[in-house]
Amino acid sequence: MWGDLLKEAARIAQGPSPAAAKPLIDRLLAQRHDDADALTLAGIVAQRTGETRTAIAMFSHARDVDVGNPARHQNLGVALKNDGKFDAACAAFETALRLRPGHPATLSNLGSCLIAAGRCEDALPILEQAGDHPDALTNMGVALAGLSRWQEAIACYRQSLRLRPGHGDSMINLADALANMGEDREAETLLSAILQGQPTHIRAANQLGLLLEKRGDYSLALAALRPALDLAAPHHALGVNLARILIRADEPKAAVDICNRLIATQPSITTPLALKMAALTRLDDIAGRDDLMGLKRFVTVHDIPSAPGFADMESFNQRLVEELTMHPSLTYEPAGLVTRKGRQSGELVGAPTPALSMLAKIATDELAQEWARLAGLPVDHPFLAAIPKEWTLTLWGTILSPGGEVSAHIHAPNWLSGVYYPAFAEEDNEEAGAFGIGMLPAELGGGGDVTVLPPRAGRMILFPSYLWHATLPFAGQQDRISFAFDLVPTAIGRPHHLH
Repeated sequence: MWGDLLKEAARIAQGPSPAAAKPLIDRLLAQRHDDADALTLAGIVAQRTGETRTAIAMFSHARDVDVGNPARHQNLGVALKNDGKFDAACAAFETALRLRPGHPATLSNLGSCLIAAGRCEDALPILEQAGDHPDALTNMGVALAGLSRWQEAIACYRQSLRLRPGHGDSMINLADALANMGEDREAETLLSAILQGQPTHIRAANQLGLLLEKRGDYSLALAALRPALDLAAPHHALGVNLARILIRADEPKAAVDICNRLIATQPSITTPLALKMAALTRLDDIAGRDDLMGLKRFVTVHDIPSAPGFADMESFNQRLVEELTMHPSLTYEPAGLVTRKGRQSGELVGAPTPALSMLAKIATDELAQEWARLAGLPVDHPFLAAIPKEWTLTLWGTILSPGGEVSAHIHAPNWLSGVYYPAFAEEDNEEAGAFGIGMLPAELGGGGDVTVLPPRAGRMILFPSYLWHATLPFAGQQDRISFAFDLVPTAIGRPHHLH
């Protein structure tokens, strides 16, 4: 009886409707609350139904009662990785490997976890131990791609596909690597082959749409993306790309409709607000756009009066400039970002130097106070509906040379952003080098009505991360130095990265 019930629960748990297995699993655990197999099934169901924390709890319990079984540690590692707990996940996979040395699937999972943690170089020797295991080869390709070693990545993907022909993820990864090597046509052929059999394949549609957008064929890009978007439960990244391409294809009304679906179904992510603003601008719905921007409600200016540990603001700001100027991560015109004729740093949170450390504290305190103010307002705007419960800080610095600029961009999916000026040299043109909100990027047609906020030394400006903003061009003889920072919603936002 017990064994039959367990088999039936396992069949349902791994089928198309895993939640239907819950009553059976509850009966199993009522009889044997410490049974590792029943606990594992409970974890599988929780994982497949999006209850990650419950999955971790169930897999942890199963491991504790069957600690010598490497599969229990493997299951727990996968759940921890899915929850972004990469160090704990790696530890679980390493334990599984001590119990079952050289196991290819576990090596592949450990390598994948290291990649997710941004440790591509560390992943390579782990994945090499798995030999000709298709998943490990694909993951090795991902690690090599993360290191911009595209030719080697392509070789790994091709070998994986020789061992497992037609595997969708490997084909898409290969297409991505080929595109990065300028082989767009072969990449398009691979992705089109997937979509011929699976027109709703989200990842293939998304990648093909982006390639077609890149060469300016918006109609074909839309034809690839539209069938894959489920309006009842839209995939966020695909929906965002579809909305952007609709704007570029001069279909702003359709873009607004897509943005509204994304806002309604995933209210905690604010990126669609930025695209909706652009679409409303193209529709000349200025009132709707201005209401969405909420400048008077959500943009605030703070002149910082003091920096504890420093004699005065002048000495604090001077030390900030010195510490940023000497920072080893400064990169000229980092690839993929919008800084022109200037240098940008990597992540500065955790910097050991005193002024940068103090700026991180000041920024955190100012964001926390503004978060509290906004949390007290009626939830009558999608920005307020997206307020995160948990968040962290990300912080970076920019040094623009005369003639430089940071062109129009957004910081979504982060929620609230800021800029701090340690110094600002005024010019005859009071807008030169100033902070502007409201301009649209050239790829969305440009234009927009710009609100200029004048910087000054010690000034901090806070604004929603979905607002298009830029540093206006300037001439003069002096560099323009500023620090940008974001409130990063846990599990949604993105910390700053140079690449």
